[in-house]
Amino acid sequence: TCLIINASDEMTLGELPTGQAEARLKAALDALDKAEDLGSSDALLLNSRGNALGLLQRWEEAREQYVAACAVSARDFESIPRSNAALISFQLGDMQRVEREALSLVRRDPRFVDGQALLAAARWSAGDVRGAASAFEKLCSDPKFCARYASDQVVLGRWTPRAVDAYRGLLKEPSVQLAVKNARAMS
Repeated sequence: TCLIINASDEMTLGELPTGQAEARLKAALDALDKAEDLGSSDALLLNSRGNALGLLQRWEEAREQYVAACAVSARDFESIPRSNAALISFQLGDMQRVEREALSLVRRDPRFVDGQALLAAARWSAGDVRGAASAFEKLCSDPKFCARYASDQVVLGRWTPRAVDAYRGLLKEPSVQLAVKNARAMS
């Protein structure tokens, strides 16, 4: 995990890593392979491998790791690899799958606010502005979360490039801006 964090600090999300960042990600994958060879295959290991593969833009392989992490994950952790899998689907342009995964995510874990933001971005990207605004308004039912998610800063460095671009577009929607304004007035 430290190698992945250090590598991500030395690269720009959405750009294929080179040099030291690429070397650290490959070293992280080697370390994860060794851990698995020693008998470890828990959700955290699989999710970490997905993170490294995603940063290397090996999208399909990353999604496979996230899906595998969901399969062995404890209920209190599964939202993270489930969200990561949806983000990879977003990057790959599989918008029906993104919405299905995001809906599943928010149904299984309604308190996972990032999932609600992802659902809103997915709907916006699919052209469903009304559905996107509705999903974002649910996020704004708590003014604290609404304030946090009123900027793209909350998703930068964590979401895939296409998902970030969609989120930026979502935030420009007048109905979303109104939801943020109303939440501010309520706090």
